[in-house]
Amino acid sequence: MPKTRSRFAREVSSLLRFVPAVVGLLLSNVAVAAWWGSDDGRLPEVRVAEPFAEWHSGPAAGYPVIRVSERGDSLQLVMQKTRWMKVRDEKGREGWVHLEDIGQTLDGIGQPVEISAPDREDFSGKTWEAGVMFGQFEDAAVTSVYGGYWMTENLALELWGSQVLGESSEILQANVNIVHQPFPHWRVSPFFTLGAGHAFIDPKATLAETEARSDTTAHVGLGLRVYVTDRYFVRAEVKDYKVFTDRATNEEATEWKVGLSVFF
Repeated sequence: MPKTRSRFAREVSSLLRFVPAVVGLLLSNVAVAAWWGSDDGRLPEVRVAEPFAEWHSGPAAGYPVIRVSERGDSLQLVMQKTRWMKVRDEKGREGWVHLEDIGQTLDGIGQPVEISAPDREDFSGKTWEAGVMFGQFEDAAVTSVYGGYWMTENLALELWGSQVLGESSEILQANVNIVHQPFPHWRVSPFFTLGAGHAFIDPKATLAETEARSDTTAHVGLGLRVYVTDRYFVRAEVKDYKVFTDRATNEEATEWKVGLSVFF
């Protein structure tokens, strides 16, 4: 193998340099919740039908309770973030209320207002996804990008590109995965993956063995998908790799990654 990388390996390396910017873009989009206002800027106004509704300073139970609305109090619905609704009272004060606390709200004429949390069914019409992930490949840092296509409700085909930065070498990987998700409608949904690919290994010049090489790889893995909104989900996975070398013995490696993905 020549010491210089192949053209493909150089292109993968260049693409991975844009990963931090992509992560920032995804995170900024996740932070934008569903806006409940109309086109003219008016917000829907409802009355609390439950005995009370606790206001939190942020969209999670860990944020402190800042006030309580009682049955009959009027609230404006500002925006929704997963299972939390940002509300505003008649004095202009704002806070976050869990959907369970305002699930029985009424509109101005006493009719129930339907407020629902995002569900996996919302993704059923979206067959493409992409994401970025970070973790460790053995003791080295790994950064990955991927794109996937859902062929059925349970099976997806994925293409991956990864960069592994170790103390002794840099590794660029290209993989094809088959993903099986047995329970696609669960909000926290496990999956299994099986795949193969190629690893381009470039040892550092300080080592005695500086010849770059290319090895075929195969892997199996398992992971979890946690759906955050109707477009975004957190993905975590562990993979066990077998590296087929031209030496007397093959090599094995374990990889774990966590990242953010988007449907489109």
